[in-house]
Amino acid sequence: MNINNYNTWIFDLDNTLYSAETGIFDQVDVLMGEFISKHLNLDIVEAKKIQKKFFKQFGTTLKGLMDEYNIEPEYFLEEVHKLDYSIVKADPLLKSSIEKLNGNKIIYTNANRSHVNEILKRLKMENIFDNVYDITDANYIPKPDLSSYQKLVEKYKIDAHKTIMFDDIARNLIPASKLGFTTVWIDVGRENYSDDIDNSRKYLNYETTNLPLWLNSIIKE
Repeated sequence: MNINNYNTWIFDLDNTLYSAETGIFDQVDVLMGEFISKHLNLDIVEAKKIQKKFFKQFGTTLKGLMDEYNIEPEYFLEEVHKLDYSIVKADPLLKSSIEKLNGNKIIYTNANRSHVNEILKRLKMENIFDNVYDITDANYIPKPDLSSYQKLVEKYKIDAHKTIMFDDIARNLIPASKLGFTTVWIDVGRENYSDDIDNSRKYLNYETTNLPLWLNSIIKE
C-alpha cells in the first residue's frame, strides 16, 4: 500500500482507537440495559433483549429507542456515558503513527462529542484529529446507514477513492466500501452481537488485530 495515495483517514472510536479489553464498552453495555429496564419498566432480562434487538436492527440501541419509544437522545447519551474513563490509557505508538499520516484525520462515531473528548483526553490525543463526526452530526442516524456516510462525504468534501476507514464492526465498513473507501477491519477477538462478519468480509480490504502496528507497517513501506 502506498499511503501517499490517500488524503483522508477515518477512524471509528470505541474498540478501535483503544483496545476492547479496556472494558469501556462493557460499561456502556451495562448502563444501556439499566436505562431500558428503568424507562420501559422491564426486568433486566427483557431489557437486554430489546437492547440487542435494536442494536442489530437500527445500528444503535438509541435509534431504536428514539423510533419506537420517543426517548430523548441527549438524555440517553448522558446516562449511558457515566463511565470510569480512567481505565483508558495512552498509546504512544498509535499516537505517533496517526501523527505521521498526511491529510485529513476524522473520527466517525455513533457516540457523542463528550464521550469522544473523554476518550481522547485519556489517550493523550486531543490535538491529533482534524474533525469529529459524531452521532449528533449524523442527525442520530448511525452507522451503517448509508445516508450518514454520504453526509460525512459531503460535509468534508471527501474523495472516496483517496480515503481509508477503520472500524471494529465489519458491517460498518460495507457502506464505506460501496462509496469507494479502502476499508480496514479491526478484529478485536470477541463476538459483537450487532455484527455480520461473514457477509461483510468481501467488503474488507484489510484486517488487523493491532491498529498501531498495522499503521506503523504501512508508514514504513
